[in-house]
Amino acid sequence: MRLFIIIFLSLLCSALYCQKKDFKSYDKAFKYYKNNNFDKSKDILIKIIENNNNWEKPYLLLSNIYFIEDDVFKSSELLLEVYDVNNIDDQKGIEKVANNFYKKGFYSEALYYYNAVCKLDSSFCNNKVRRSIKSCKFSINSINNPVVFNPVNIGGNINSNMSEIGPAISSDDNKLVFTRRVEDRDSEPQEDFYYSNKVEGEWQKALPFPPSLNTSGNEGALSFSSDQSLLIYTACNRSDGFGSCDLYYGYNDIDNLNFVNLGEDINSKYWDSQACFSSDRNYIYFVSNRPGGYGGTDIWISEIKKDGFSNPVNAGPEINTKLDEMSPYIHPDNLNLYFASNGHIGLGDYDLFISKRNDINDIWRTPINLGYPINNHLNQNSLVVSSNGVTAYYASTNDGYGLDDIFYFDLPELFKSNKLNQIELEIIQSKAGEEIVFQNVLFSTNSYNLISDSLYELNLLADYIIKYNINILIEGHTDSIGNSNSNLILSKNRAQTVYNYLISKSVKNDQISFKGFGDKMPISTNNTELGRSLNRRTSFRVVD
Repeated sequence: MRLFIIIFLSLLCSALYCQKKDFKSYDKAFKYYKNNNFDKSKDILIKIIENNNNWEKPYLLLSNIYFIEDDVFKSSELLLEVYDVNNIDDQKGIEKVANNFYKKGFYSEALYYYNAVCKLDSSFCNNKVRRSIKSCKFSINSINNPVVFNPVNIGGNINSNMSEIGPAISSDDNKLVFTRRVEDRDSEPQEDFYYSNKVEGEWQKALPFPPSLNTSGNEGALSFSSDQSLLIYTACNRSDGFGSCDLYYGYNDIDNLNFVNLGEDINSKYWDSQACFSSDRNYIYFVSNRPGGYGGTDIWISEIKKDGFSNPVNAGPEINTKLDEMSPYIHPDNLNLYFASNGHIGLGDYDLFISKRNDINDIWRTPINLGYPINNHLNQNSLVVSSNGVTAYYASTNDGYGLDDIFYFDLPELFKSNKLNQIELEIIQSKAGEEIVFQNVLFSTNSYNLISDSLYELNLLADYIIKYNINILIEGHTDSIGNSNSNLILSKNRAQTVYNYLISKSVKNDQISFKGFGDKMPISTNNTELGRSLNRRTSFRVVD
Protein backbone atom coordinates (compact mmCIF):
# COMPACT_ATOMS: atom_id res chain seq x y z
CA MET A 1 0.00 0.00 0.00
CA ARG A 2 2.80 2.35 0.91
CA LEU A 3 4.53 1.60 -2.40
CA PHE A 4 1.29 2.40 -4.27
CA ILE A 5 1.05 5.81 -2.56
CA ILE A 6 4.65 6.64 -3.46
CA ILE A 7 4.07 5.71 -7.11
CA PHE A 8 0.82 7.77 -7.20
CA LEU A 9 2.51 10.84 -5.76
CA SER A 10 5.34 10.47 -8.22
CA LEU A 11 2.90 10.44 -11.15
CA LEU A 12 1.04 13.40 -9.66
CA CYS A 13 4.27 15.32 -9.47
CA SER A 14 4.98 14.51 -13.09
CA ALA A 15 1.56 15.71 -14.21
CA LEU A 16 1.25 18.84 -12.09
CA TYR A 17 4.71 20.07 -11.16
CA CYS A 18 7.22 18.94 -13.70
CA GLN A 19 5.65 21.40 -16.16
CA LYS A 20 5.35 24.48 -13.99
CA LYS A 21 3.37 27.51 -15.09
CA ASP A 22 5.83 30.34 -15.55
CA PHE A 23 3.59 33.20 -14.44
CA LYS A 24 6.46 35.66 -14.30
CA SER A 25 7.33 35.12 -17.96
CA TYR A 26 3.67 35.18 -18.95
CA ASP A 27 3.14 38.50 -17.17
CA LYS A 28 6.16 39.88 -19.02
CA ALA A 29 4.78 38.64 -22.35
CA PHE A 30 1.40 40.17 -21.55
CA LYS A 31 3.02 43.50 -20.75
CA TYR A 32 4.81 43.50 -24.12
CA TYR A 33 1.49 42.62 -25.76
CA LYS A 34 -0.29 45.56 -24.11
CA ASN A 35 2.49 47.86 -25.36
CA ASN A 36 2.11 46.50 -28.93
CA ASN A 37 5.57 44.94 -28.82
CA PHE A 38 4.31 41.76 -30.40
CA ASP A 39 7.65 40.27 -31.47
CA LYS A 40 9.05 40.18 -27.93
CA SER A 41 5.73 38.92 -26.58
CA LYS A 42 5.67 36.09 -29.14
CA ASP A 43 9.25 35.01 -28.34
CA ILE A 44 8.40 34.63 -24.66
CA LEU A 45 5.09 32.87 -25.28
CA ILE A 46 6.66 30.35 -27.67
CA LYS A 47 9.26 29.44 -25.03
CA ILE A 48 6.55 29.09 -22.38
CA ILE A 49 4.61 26.69 -24.62
CA GLU A 50 7.77 24.67 -25.34
CA ASN A 51 8.26 24.17 -21.62
CA ASN A 52 4.60 23.61 -20.79
CA ASN A 53 2.30 22.59 -23.62
CA ASN A 54 -0.67 22.00 -21.30
CA TRP A 55 -1.14 25.61 -20.20
CA GLU A 56 -3.93 27.26 -22.17
CA LYS A 57 -3.32 30.96 -21.48
CA PRO A 58 -0.09 31.30 -23.54
CA TYR A 59 -1.82 29.64 -26.52
CA LEU A 60 -4.75 32.05 -26.33
CA LEU A 61 -2.59 35.15 -26.03
CA LEU A 62 -0.29 34.04 -28.84
CA SER A 63 -3.34 33.27 -30.99
CA ASN A 64 -4.64 36.78 -30.41
CA ILE A 65 -1.33 38.30 -31.51
CA TYR A 66 -1.31 36.32 -34.76
CA PHE A 67 -4.91 37.38 -35.39
CA ILE A 68 -3.96 41.04 -34.95
CA GLU A 69 -1.09 40.47 -37.39
CA ASP A 70 -3.59 39.03 -39.93
CA ASP A 71 -2.21 35.48 -39.75
CA VAL A 72 -5.60 33.95 -39.07
CA PHE A 73 -4.48 30.42 -39.94
CA LYS A 74 -1.67 30.40 -37.38
CA SER A 75 -4.04 32.02 -34.91
CA SER A 76 -6.63 29.29 -35.48
CA GLU A 77 -4.05 26.51 -35.18
CA LEU A 78 -3.23 27.75 -31.68
CA LEU A 79 -6.91 27.99 -30.73
CA LEU A 80 -7.45 24.42 -31.91
CA GLU A 81 -4.65 23.31 -29.59
CA VAL A 82 -6.92 24.49 -26.78
CA TYR A 83 -10.39 23.70 -28.15
CA ASP A 84 -11.49 20.32 -29.49
CA VAL A 85 -13.86 20.50 -32.46
CA ASN A 86 -15.54 17.31 -31.18
CA ASN A 87 -15.88 18.39 -27.54
CA ILE A 88 -19.27 19.81 -26.65
CA ASP A 89 -17.72 21.81 -23.82
CA ASP A 90 -15.57 23.73 -26.34
CA GLN A 91 -18.49 25.21 -28.29
CA LYS A 92 -17.57 28.83 -27.53
CA GLY A 93 -13.97 28.25 -28.57
CA ILE A 94 -14.94 26.64 -31.89
CA GLU A 95 -17.34 29.52 -32.56
CA LYS A 96 -14.44 31.92 -31.92
CA VAL A 97 -12.38 30.07 -34.56
CA ALA A 98 -15.29 30.45 -37.01
CA ASN A 99 -15.71 34.14 -36.17
CA ASN A 100 -12.00 34.81 -36.69
CA PHE A 101 -12.02 33.23 -40.15
CA TYR A 102 -15.16 35.20 -41.05
CA LYS A 103 -13.71 38.51 -39.85
CA LYS A 104 -10.66 38.01 -42.07
CA GLY A 105 -12.70 37.03 -45.13
CA PHE A 106 -11.97 33.27 -45.18
CA TYR A 107 -15.59 32.26 -45.63
CA SER A 108 -15.17 28.56 -46.52
CA GLU A 109 -13.13 27.94 -43.38
CA ALA A 110 -15.57 29.98 -41.30
CA LEU A 111 -18.51 28.00 -42.71
CA TYR A 112 -16.83 24.71 -41.79
CA TYR A 113 -16.43 25.71 -38.14
CA TYR A 114 -19.88 27.30 -37.86
CA ASN A 115 -21.31 24.00 -39.08
CA ALA A 116 -19.09 22.21 -36.56
CA VAL A 117 -20.70 24.27 -33.79
CA CYS A 118 -24.15 23.17 -34.95
CA LYS A 119 -23.03 19.52 -35.09
CA LEU A 120 -21.86 19.60 -31.46
CA ASP A 121 -25.41 20.30 -30.30
CA SER A 122 -28.40 21.70 -32.20
CA SER A 123 -29.06 24.10 -29.31
CA PHE A 124 -25.78 25.86 -30.14
CA CYS A 125 -27.08 26.65 -33.62
CA ASN A 126 -28.76 29.87 -32.48
CA ASN A 127 -29.93 32.80 -34.60
CA LYS A 128 -26.48 34.39 -34.53
CA VAL A 129 -24.76 31.25 -35.83
CA ARG A 130 -27.45 30.66 -38.45
CA ARG A 131 -27.06 34.23 -39.67
CA SER A 132 -23.28 33.75 -39.87
CA ILE A 133 -23.78 30.59 -41.91
CA LYS A 134 -26.04 32.49 -44.32
CA SER A 135 -23.47 35.29 -44.57
CA CYS A 136 -20.69 32.78 -45.35
CA LYS A 137 -22.73 31.17 -48.11
CA PHE A 138 -23.69 34.60 -49.49
CA SER A 139 -20.05 35.73 -49.40
CA ILE A 140 -18.76 32.63 -51.17
CA ASN A 141 -21.38 33.08 -53.89
CA SER A 142 -20.58 36.81 -54.18
CA ILE A 143 -16.86 36.15 -54.64
CA ASN A 144 -17.66 33.58 -57.31
CA ASN A 145 -19.91 36.13 -59.05
CA PRO A 146 -18.19 39.50 -58.61
CA VAL A 147 -19.66 42.80 -59.79
CA VAL A 148 -17.69 45.27 -61.91
CA PHE A 149 -15.79 47.62 -59.62
CA ASN A 150 -13.02 50.01 -60.70
CA PRO A 151 -12.49 52.66 -58.00
CA VAL A 152 -10.48 55.77 -58.92
CA ASN A 153 -8.80 58.08 -56.42
CA ILE A 154 -10.39 61.52 -56.73
CA GLY A 155 -6.97 63.16 -56.59
CA GLY A 156 -4.60 65.31 -54.58
CA ASN A 157 -6.78 68.43 -54.62
CA ILE A 158 -9.21 66.55 -52.35
CA ASN A 159 -7.11 63.90 -50.60
CA SER A 160 -4.13 64.54 -48.33
CA ASN A 161 -1.83 62.57 -46.06
CA MET A 162 -4.61 62.77 -43.45
CA SER A 163 -7.97 60.97 -43.47
CA GLU A 164 -10.73 62.21 -45.77
CA ILE A 165 -14.11 60.63 -45.01
CA GLY A 166 -17.85 61.22 -45.31
CA PRO A 167 -18.18 62.73 -48.80
CA ALA A 168 -21.36 64.52 -49.89
CA ILE A 169 -22.02 65.62 -53.47
CA SER A 170 -24.32 68.45 -54.61
CA SER A 171 -27.24 67.67 -56.90
CA ASP A 172 -25.53 69.53 -59.76
CA ASP A 173 -22.40 67.39 -59.16
CA ASN A 174 -20.19 70.48 -58.93
CA LYS A 175 -19.56 70.72 -55.18
CA LEU A 176 -18.05 68.11 -52.89
CA VAL A 177 -17.94 68.44 -49.12
CA PHE A 178 -16.18 66.03 -46.77
CA THR A 179 -14.64 65.62 -43.35
CA ARG A 180 -10.87 65.72 -42.86
CA ARG A 181 -9.24 64.38 -39.72
CA VAL A 182 -6.71 67.10 -38.94
CA GLU A 183 -3.70 65.97 -36.93
CA ASP A 184 -1.48 68.83 -35.80
CA ARG A 185 1.69 68.17 -33.84
CA ASP A 186 0.79 70.53 -31.02
CA SER A 187 -2.85 69.56 -30.52
CA GLU A 188 -5.20 66.63 -30.30
CA PRO A 189 -6.52 65.23 -33.60
CA GLN A 190 -9.86 66.73 -34.61
CA GLU A 191 -12.22 66.73 -37.56
CA ASP A 192 -13.08 69.70 -39.79
CA PHE A 193 -15.22 70.21 -42.87
CA TYR A 194 -13.73 70.97 -46.30
CA TYR A 195 -15.27 71.72 -49.67
CA SER A 196 -14.18 71.72 -53.30
CA ASN A 197 -15.84 73.12 -56.42
CA LYS A 198 -15.59 71.50 -59.83
CA VAL A 199 -14.46 73.94 -62.52
CA GLU A 200 -14.38 72.80 -66.14
CA GLY A 201 -14.49 69.18 -65.03
CA GLU A 202 -11.66 69.47 -62.48
CA TRP A 203 -11.96 69.47 -58.70
CA GLN A 204 -10.27 72.53 -57.23
CA LYS A 205 -8.03 72.56 -54.16
CA ALA A 206 -10.16 71.75 -51.13
CA LEU A 207 -10.68 74.60 -48.66
CA PRO A 208 -11.79 74.44 -45.03
CA PHE A 209 -15.13 75.91 -44.05
CA PRO A 210 -14.62 78.92 -41.77
CA PRO A 211 -15.93 79.26 -38.24
CA SER A 212 -18.54 78.82 -36.88
CA LEU A 213 -18.96 75.60 -38.83
CA ASN A 214 -15.45 74.38 -38.01
CA THR A 215 -14.47 74.58 -34.37
CA SER A 216 -11.72 73.21 -32.15
CA GLY A 217 -13.99 70.24 -31.45
CA ASN A 218 -15.10 67.41 -33.71
CA GLU A 219 -17.68 67.91 -36.42
CA GLY A 220 -18.74 65.25 -38.88
CA ALA A 221 -21.23 63.91 -41.41
CA LEU A 222 -21.97 67.16 -43.24
CA SER A 223 -24.74 67.14 -45.83
CA PHE A 224 -26.74 69.77 -47.69
CA SER A 225 -30.16 70.20 -49.21
CA SER A 226 -30.61 69.75 -52.96
CA ASP A 227 -30.79 73.52 -53.49
CA GLN A 228 -27.62 73.90 -51.34
CA SER A 229 -29.40 76.44 -49.13
CA LEU A 230 -29.25 74.34 -45.94
CA LEU A 231 -26.48 72.43 -44.20
CA ILE A 232 -26.90 69.72 -41.58
CA TYR A 233 -24.14 68.05 -39.58
CA THR A 234 -23.22 66.28 -36.35
CA ALA A 235 -21.39 67.72 -33.34
CA CYS A 236 -20.71 65.99 -30.05
CA ASN A 237 -20.50 66.96 -26.39
CA ARG A 238 -21.52 70.60 -26.85
CA SER A 239 -22.94 72.67 -24.03
CA ASP A 240 -26.27 73.08 -25.87
CA GLY A 241 -26.51 69.38 -26.72
CA PHE A 242 -29.24 67.02 -25.55
CA GLY A 243 -27.12 63.85 -25.77
CA SER A 244 -23.68 62.57 -26.67
CA CYS A 245 -23.96 63.73 -30.29
CA ASP A 246 -26.59 66.06 -31.76
CA LEU A 247 -27.68 67.31 -35.16
CA TYR A 248 -27.21 70.98 -36.10
CA TYR A 249 -28.43 72.89 -39.15
CA GLY A 250 -28.33 76.32 -40.72
CA TYR A 251 -28.11 78.26 -43.96
CA ASN A 252 -25.24 77.62 -46.35
CA ASP A 253 -23.89 81.17 -46.38
CA ILE A 254 -20.10 81.02 -46.40
CA ASP A 255 -19.88 84.63 -45.19
CA ASN A 256 -22.39 84.23 -42.37
CA LEU A 257 -22.37 80.70 -41.03
CA ASN A 258 -24.75 80.30 -38.12
CA PHE A 259 -26.01 76.95 -36.93
CA VAL A 260 -28.47 75.85 -34.30
CA ASN A 261 -29.30 72.62 -32.54
CA LEU A 262 -32.30 70.90 -34.15
CA GLY A 263 -33.88 70.72 -30.72
CA GLU A 264 -35.36 67.99 -28.58
CA ASP A 265 -37.95 66.98 -31.19
CA ILE A 266 -35.04 65.46 -33.14
CA ASN A 267 -32.14 65.19 -30.74
CA SER A 268 -32.44 62.85 -27.80
CA LYS A 269 -30.30 62.11 -24.76
CA TYR A 270 -28.76 59.36 -26.90
CA TRP A 271 -26.58 59.43 -30.05
CA ASP A 272 -28.10 61.27 -33.05
CA SER A 273 -25.99 61.66 -36.18
CA GLN A 274 -25.42 61.24 -39.93
CA ALA A 275 -28.38 63.15 -41.34
CA CYS A 276 -29.27 63.80 -44.97
CA PHE A 277 -32.09 65.66 -46.74
CA SER A 278 -34.53 64.16 -49.20
CA SER A 279 -34.31 66.03 -52.51
CA ASP A 280 -37.80 67.51 -52.10
CA ARG A 281 -36.57 69.01 -48.79
CA ASN A 282 -39.55 67.47 -47.02
CA TYR A 283 -37.66 64.95 -44.86
CA ILE A 284 -34.40 64.28 -43.12
CA TYR A 285 -33.06 60.77 -42.59
CA PHE A 286 -30.64 60.25 -39.71
CA VAL A 287 -29.13 57.62 -37.41
CA SER A 288 -29.87 57.20 -33.72
CA ASN A 289 -29.51 54.62 -30.97
CA ARG A 290 -32.58 55.93 -29.11
CA PRO A 291 -35.07 53.45 -27.62
CA GLY A 292 -37.90 52.23 -29.82
CA GLY A 293 -35.75 50.97 -32.67
CA TYR A 294 -34.99 47.47 -33.87
CA GLY A 295 -31.30 47.29 -32.97
CA GLY A 296 -28.28 49.27 -31.83
CA THR A 297 -28.36 52.19 -34.28
CA ASP A 298 -31.32 52.58 -36.62
CA ILE A 299 -32.25 54.92 -39.46
CA TRP A 300 -35.01 57.36 -38.49
CA ILE A 301 -37.08 59.83 -40.54
CA SER A 302 -38.44 63.27 -39.64
CA GLU A 303 -40.71 65.45 -41.76
CA ILE A 304 -39.65 69.07 -42.26
CA LYS A 305 -42.65 71.32 -41.59
CA LYS A 306 -43.17 75.07 -41.60
CA ASP A 307 -42.98 75.17 -37.82
CA GLY A 308 -40.02 72.78 -37.47
CA PHE A 309 -39.32 69.08 -37.54
CA SER A 310 -41.82 66.34 -36.74
CA ASN A 311 -41.18 63.65 -34.16
CA PRO A 312 -38.98 61.03 -35.86
CA VAL A 313 -40.38 57.70 -37.00
CA ASN A 314 -38.34 54.55 -37.51
CA ALA A 315 -37.57 53.61 -41.12
CA GLY A 316 -38.95 50.16 -40.34
CA PRO A 317 -37.85 46.51 -40.19
CA GLU A 318 -37.12 46.24 -43.92
CA ILE A 319 -34.28 48.72 -43.42
CA ASN A 320 -33.30 48.31 -39.77
CA THR A 321 -32.09 45.12 -38.10
CA LYS A 322 -31.19 43.87 -34.62
CA LEU A 323 -27.67 45.19 -35.18
CA ASP A 324 -26.58 48.57 -36.65
CA GLU A 325 -27.52 50.65 -39.68
CA MET A 326 -25.48 53.72 -40.58
CA SER A 327 -24.84 56.55 -43.11
CA PRO A 328 -28.18 56.87 -44.98
CA TYR A 329 -28.12 58.68 -48.32
CA ILE A 330 -31.21 59.41 -50.41
CA HIS A 331 -30.43 59.85 -54.08
CA PRO A 332 -31.87 63.02 -55.69
CA ASP A 333 -34.43 60.83 -57.49
CA ASN A 334 -35.95 60.27 -54.00
CA LEU A 335 -36.50 56.61 -54.86
CA ASN A 336 -33.20 54.99 -53.93
CA LEU A 337 -31.78 54.79 -50.41
CA TYR A 338 -28.14 53.79 -49.87
CA PHE A 339 -26.89 52.90 -46.40
CA ALA A 340 -24.44 50.72 -44.46
CA SER A 341 -25.36 47.82 -42.19
CA ASN A 342 -23.75 45.03 -40.22
CA GLY A 343 -27.12 43.43 -39.57
CA HIS A 344 -28.22 42.39 -43.06
CA ILE A 345 -26.58 39.36 -44.67
CA GLY A 346 -23.19 40.45 -45.96
CA LEU A 347 -19.47 39.91 -46.33
CA GLY A 348 -18.12 41.24 -43.08
CA ASP A 349 -18.27 44.25 -40.81
CA TYR A 350 -20.38 47.00 -42.44
CA ASP A 351 -21.58 46.40 -46.00
CA LEU A 352 -23.22 48.86 -48.38
CA PHE A 353 -26.84 48.30 -49.40
CA ILE A 354 -29.50 49.86 -51.61
CA SER A 355 -33.24 49.89 -50.99
CA LYS A 356 -35.66 50.97 -53.72
CA ARG A 357 -39.26 52.19 -53.91
CA ASN A 358 -41.61 52.91 -56.81
CA ASP A 359 -42.77 56.34 -55.64
CA ILE A 360 -42.52 58.57 -52.59
CA ASN A 361 -45.64 57.03 -51.03
CA ASP A 362 -44.29 53.50 -51.40
CA ILE A 363 -42.53 51.59 -48.61
CA TRP A 364 -38.83 50.83 -48.86
CA ARG A 365 -38.21 47.36 -50.29
CA THR A 366 -35.86 44.66 -49.00
CA PRO A 367 -32.29 46.01 -49.25
CA ILE A 368 -29.86 44.56 -51.77
CA ASN A 369 -26.19 44.04 -50.91
CA LEU A 370 -23.95 45.89 -53.39
CA GLY A 371 -21.88 42.73 -53.76
CA TYR A 372 -18.22 41.81 -53.97
CA PRO A 373 -15.73 43.49 -54.37
CA ILE A 374 -17.59 46.74 -53.56
CA ASN A 375 -18.17 45.05 -50.21
CA ASN A 376 -15.61 42.79 -48.55
CA HIS A 377 -14.76 41.59 -45.04
CA LEU A 378 -13.69 45.09 -44.00
CA ASN A 379 -15.81 48.13 -43.13
CA GLN A 380 -17.65 49.89 -45.99
CA ASN A 381 -19.53 53.07 -45.19
CA SER A 382 -20.76 56.48 -46.37
CA LEU A 383 -21.62 56.02 -50.06
CA VAL A 384 -23.18 58.89 -52.04
CA VAL A 385 -24.28 58.88 -55.69
CA SER A 386 -24.33 61.74 -58.19
CA SER A 387 -27.50 62.91 -59.96
CA ASN A 388 -26.56 60.85 -63.03
CA GLY A 389 -27.40 57.78 -60.92
CA VAL A 390 -24.11 56.08 -61.87
CA THR A 391 -21.10 57.78 -60.25
CA ALA A 392 -20.64 56.84 -56.59
CA TYR A 393 -18.25 58.42 -54.10
CA TYR A 394 -16.95 56.77 -50.94
CA ALA A 395 -14.00 56.75 -48.53
CA SER A 396 -11.56 53.85 -48.47
CA THR A 397 -8.17 52.80 -47.13
CA ASN A 398 -7.15 51.68 -50.62
CA ASP A 399 -3.73 52.90 -51.74
CA GLY A 400 -3.77 56.67 -51.99
CA TYR A 401 -2.41 59.87 -50.51
CA GLY A 402 -2.93 59.07 -46.86
CA LEU A 403 -4.98 57.04 -44.42
CA ASP A 404 -8.53 57.26 -45.80
CA ASP A 405 -9.00 58.74 -49.26
CA ILE A 406 -12.10 59.56 -51.28
CA PHE A 407 -12.63 57.44 -54.38
CA TYR A 408 -15.28 57.29 -57.07
CA PHE A 409 -16.54 54.51 -59.33
CA ASP A 410 -19.42 53.60 -61.63
CA LEU A 411 -22.17 51.56 -60.03
CA PRO A 412 -23.17 48.25 -61.62
CA GLU A 413 -26.51 48.36 -63.43
CA LEU A 414 -28.53 46.76 -60.63
CA PHE A 415 -27.48 49.41 -58.10
CA LYS A 416 -27.88 52.53 -60.22
CA SER A 417 -30.36 55.24 -59.41
CA ASN A 418 -32.43 57.14 -61.96
CA LYS A 419 -30.64 59.81 -63.96
CA LEU A 420 -32.32 63.15 -63.36
CA ASN A 421 -33.42 65.05 -66.45
CA GLN A 422 -33.04 68.81 -66.74
CA ILE A 423 -36.52 69.67 -65.49
CA GLU A 424 -36.06 67.44 -62.43
CA LEU A 425 -32.69 69.01 -61.66
CA GLU A 426 -34.11 72.52 -61.96
CA ILE A 427 -36.96 71.66 -59.58
CA ILE A 428 -34.83 70.14 -56.82
CA GLN A 429 -32.12 72.81 -57.18
CA SER A 430 -34.55 75.73 -57.03
CA LYS A 431 -35.19 77.62 -53.82
CA ALA A 432 -38.67 77.42 -52.33
CA GLY A 433 -41.05 79.35 -54.57
CA GLU A 434 -38.32 80.26 -57.08
CA GLU A 435 -39.29 80.78 -60.71
CA ILE A 436 -38.25 77.96 -63.06
CA VAL A 437 -38.26 78.98 -66.72
CA PHE A 438 -39.16 76.41 -69.36
CA GLN A 439 -36.27 76.11 -71.79
CA ASN A 440 -38.18 74.48 -74.62
CA VAL A 441 -41.86 75.37 -74.17
CA LEU A 442 -42.47 77.58 -77.20
CA PHE A 443 -45.43 79.22 -78.94
CA SER A 444 -46.02 80.61 -82.39
CA THR A 445 -45.54 84.39 -82.65
CA ASN A 446 -48.39 86.31 -80.99
CA SER A 447 -50.17 82.98 -80.46
CA TYR A 448 -50.90 80.65 -77.59
CA ASN A 449 -50.65 77.52 -79.74
CA LEU A 450 -47.87 75.23 -78.50
CA ILE A 451 -45.12 74.26 -80.92
CA SER A 452 -44.82 70.46 -80.98
CA ASP A 453 -41.22 70.56 -79.71
CA SER A 454 -42.62 71.86 -76.41
CA LEU A 455 -44.39 68.62 -75.53
CA TYR A 456 -41.28 66.68 -74.44
CA GLU A 457 -40.48 69.08 -71.60
CA LEU A 458 -44.13 69.28 -70.55
CA ASN A 459 -44.40 65.49 -70.49
CA LEU A 460 -41.39 65.36 -68.16
CA LEU A 461 -43.01 67.91 -65.88
CA ALA A 462 -46.32 66.02 -65.85
CA ASP A 463 -44.53 62.82 -64.85
CA TYR A 464 -42.71 64.62 -62.07
CA ILE A 465 -45.85 66.25 -60.66
CA ILE A 466 -47.63 62.89 -60.54
CA LYS A 467 -44.67 60.91 -59.18
CA TYR A 468 -43.70 63.35 -56.46
CA ASN A 469 -47.12 64.86 -55.71
CA ILE A 470 -46.05 68.50 -55.96
CA ASN A 471 -48.14 71.61 -56.60
CA ILE A 472 -47.14 74.25 -59.15
CA LEU A 473 -48.20 77.67 -60.39
CA ILE A 474 -47.77 78.15 -64.15
CA GLU A 475 -46.87 81.67 -65.23
CA GLY A 476 -47.01 83.47 -68.57
CA HIS A 477 -44.81 86.52 -69.32
CA THR A 478 -44.23 88.79 -72.32
CA ASP A 479 -41.88 91.58 -73.29
CA SER A 480 -43.07 95.20 -73.28
CA ILE A 481 -43.59 95.53 -77.03
CA GLY A 482 -47.22 96.24 -77.93
CA ASN A 483 -50.31 96.93 -75.90
CA SER A 484 -49.91 96.07 -72.21
CA ASN A 485 -53.46 94.72 -71.88
CA SER A 486 -53.02 92.54 -74.97
CA ASN A 487 -49.77 91.23 -73.52
CA LEU A 488 -51.55 90.34 -70.28
CA ILE A 489 -54.24 88.39 -72.17
CA LEU A 490 -51.62 86.60 -74.30
CA SER A 491 -49.55 85.62 -71.27
CA LYS A 492 -52.63 84.29 -69.49
CA ASN A 493 -53.71 82.26 -72.52
CA ARG A 494 -50.24 80.76 -72.89
CA ALA A 495 -50.17 79.79 -69.20
CA GLN A 496 -53.64 78.25 -69.55
CA THR A 497 -52.55 76.27 -72.62
CA VAL A 498 -49.76 74.69 -70.56
CA TYR A 499 -52.25 74.08 -67.76
CA ASN A 500 -54.68 72.34 -70.12
CA TYR A 501 -51.95 70.14 -71.57
CA LEU A 502 -50.78 68.99 -68.14
CA ILE A 503 -54.39 68.18 -67.19
CA SER A 504 -54.63 66.08 -70.36
CA LYS A 505 -51.60 64.11 -69.11
CA SER A 506 -53.47 63.07 -65.93
CA VAL A 507 -52.21 65.80 -63.63
CA LYS A 508 -54.92 66.64 -61.08
CA ASN A 509 -56.39 70.11 -61.39
CA ASP A 510 -55.95 70.78 -57.68
CA GLN A 511 -52.18 70.38 -58.11
CA ILE A 512 -51.74 73.12 -60.70
CA SER A 513 -52.93 76.65 -61.30
CA PHE A 514 -52.02 79.36 -63.81
CA LYS A 515 -51.66 83.12 -64.06
CA GLY A 516 -50.65 85.65 -66.70
CA PHE A 517 -48.43 88.61 -65.80
CA GLY A 518 -47.96 90.24 -69.22
CA ASP A 519 -44.96 92.56 -69.18
CA LYS A 520 -45.15 93.36 -65.45
CA MET A 521 -42.37 91.01 -64.26
CA PRO A 522 -39.36 91.35 -66.59
CA ILE A 523 -36.16 89.46 -65.77
CA SER A 524 -34.04 91.50 -68.18
CA THR A 525 -34.05 94.78 -70.07
CA ASN A 526 -36.65 95.41 -72.77
CA ASN A 527 -34.21 97.68 -74.64
CA THR A 528 -32.42 94.86 -76.50
CA GLU A 529 -33.63 91.91 -78.50
CA LEU A 530 -31.76 89.52 -76.22
CA GLY A 531 -33.37 91.06 -73.16
CA ARG A 532 -36.84 90.96 -74.69
CA SER A 533 -36.38 87.28 -75.66
CA LEU A 534 -35.59 86.47 -72.02
CA ASN A 535 -38.69 88.31 -70.84
CA ARG A 536 -40.91 86.38 -73.27
CA ARG A 537 -41.15 83.20 -71.20
CA THR A 538 -43.43 80.61 -69.71
CA SER A 539 -42.39 79.39 -66.30
CA PHE A 540 -43.62 77.73 -63.12
CA ARG A 541 -43.03 77.72 -59.38
CA VAL A 542 -43.38 74.89 -56.88
CA VAL A 543 -45.89 76.06 -54.27
CA ASP A 544 -47.34 74.67 -51.04
